[in-house]
Amino acid sequence: MHDIAYILPPVAAIGYSLVYMLLGGGLLGAGLIFVIAKLLGR
Repeated sequence: MHDIAYILPPVAAIGYSLVYMLLGGGLLGAGLIFVIAKLLGR
């Protein structure tokens, strides 16, 4: 169960970045969203 807690935040951060890219955002913006989401722990 503890393994999921370590895997979930990076996956969630990738999800936010992917949604941004699919909506027409650029690679730099997606990277920025990934870093911010990872720092916030989402």
